[in-house]
Amino acid sequence: MWRLIILVAVLVTVTLSDCNIKRRSTTSGDDGHYCVCNAQQCDQTPDVIKPTNLDEYTLITSNKNGLRFRESKGIFKNVNSDYCQLGKITVNQTDMYQKIFGFGGAMTDSAAINILNLTHNTSDNLLKSYFGPHGINYNFIRMPMGGTDFSTRPYTYAMIENDVLLSDFDLQPEDYNYKIPLTKRAQELKENEIKLLTVPWTASPWMKTKYSWTSNAKLRPEYRQLWANYFVKYFEAYRNAGLEFWGVSSQNEPVSYLYAPNINGMVWTAEEERDWIIEYLSPTLKKNGFEHIKIFIMEENRLTLPDWPKKVFKDQRVRDIVSGVTVHFYFDKKVRSHTLTEIKRNFPEKLIMYTEACTGVDKENGVILGSWIRGEVYAKNIIENMRHWVSSWIDWNIALDMTGGPNWVNNFVDSPIIVNNKRDEFYKQPMFYALGHFSKYVPPNSKRIGSTMGNMKGIKNVAFSTPDGGVALIILNLNEEEKAILIEDPKKGTTTINVSGRSINTIKYWNI
Repeated sequence: MWRLIILVAVLVTVTLSDCNIKRRSTTSGDDGHYCVCNAQQCDQTPDVIKPTNLDEYTLITSNKNGLRFRESKGIFKNVNSDYCQLGKITVNQTDMYQKIFGFGGAMTDSAAINILNLTHNTSDNLLKSYFGPHGINYNFIRMPMGGTDFSTRPYTYAMIENDVLLSDFDLQPEDYNYKIPLTKRAQELKENEIKLLTVPWTASPWMKTKYSWTSNAKLRPEYRQLWANYFVKYFEAYRNAGLEFWGVSSQNEPVSYLYAPNINGMVWTAEEERDWIIEYLSPTLKKNGFEHIKIFIMEENRLTLPDWPKKVFKDQRVRDIVSGVTVHFYFDKKVRSHTLTEIKRNFPEKLIMYTEACTGVDKENGVILGSWIRGEVYAKNIIENMRHWVSSWIDWNIALDMTGGPNWVNNFVDSPIIVNNKRDEFYKQPMFYALGHFSKYVPPNSKRIGSTMGNMKGIKNVAFSTPDGGVALIILNLNEEEKAILIEDPKKGTTTINVSGRSINTIKYWNI
């Protein structure tokens, strides 16, 4: 009986033929596919248009076997919601949770270098894949304030020793030649709808308690006002270059000395960050016309939750200043996601944003072309965190080379897009499509809504109400076998769908 129901539900499948799919086989079981793009050819992300027949839904599927944004149509039917052989997902549109601010990635030096190593037409296709009208709808760019490990050298904008007046402050060639031009090209594609975030990795070594680029030293106390002035100088320089920032965090990974001691960084405690924001950063931004820039705290992994925000927001003054908490994806397995809900419960007015994520770290260092497992890692993490009040999910490097760099400390990782400049082409990884299932179909100003699940193992899901009056339900199938799922929405009705084994699926529909 259930096979008949499913056949009725599926109407037609549309295949996108613009992706030159390559398959990679491994002995580890992490087989997968990646899409080859160049100056002449690159796939597009399908739009989902509100149908004339509101009984109709659209199902977008990507899977381990090589489907990428495969579009199917189906209809809602009066299926018996108690049919016990099917797993069931119930969507409750009356349960409203957090507003979604969007998705994006980082314009690091490495990303920009790799993109500019392509010919102009190929690099255009890469940027369009993220920011173009037929791309995956990124609306955030995270821009490092100075150098990171994903640079070819360590640097700041105050390289002259003891320049306490910042007389010689200046942006570097990496800004003028790489990050600024590419960010402007992305903004042109999005008609300036991109929000820019920034954060420093370190102050100049001469400003720190120990002369070092790495995270084994703090900012010298006598330079706290100087450091706030440095932020203003940076914002002024970027304004003069035609770019304005939406948000800033005071320090990237302030406890990174515990797990990444060789990367450029600087140590802070929660109390030090709190006091510096109150006494220096906030008043200095206001004094210089940058009070509109949202200030975020922590910029660290869940390992610092819930203690860090509790210590910072203990002072009502900083609670009145700070817009939210920024979190990184690393070590999520070591700290349960309920800590995010605890932060939202204690500080309900604060945004929780994930601002950095990548795979290919530690023992799995570097790039694995076509790794479906890494795509699943992204999808699972986004679902889990958005079910626990996260409003934005921002990836790390938007593009890396074939080794996962360049990186001046050899900290190579993976990226949703890998550039092969020798062939003037780039490769879209499963991570790219996993992100796209969210960023394309859950636009800014969507809201997470209720969704519950029964009678299924290896299935993850999250649901959203979208600004166009629709519903987007994302389903991750971690099982090897295909699953038949009953979808029940009291405002809409019921239907059944098949989700293929090892797949990511977005179902979009509108209320009658």
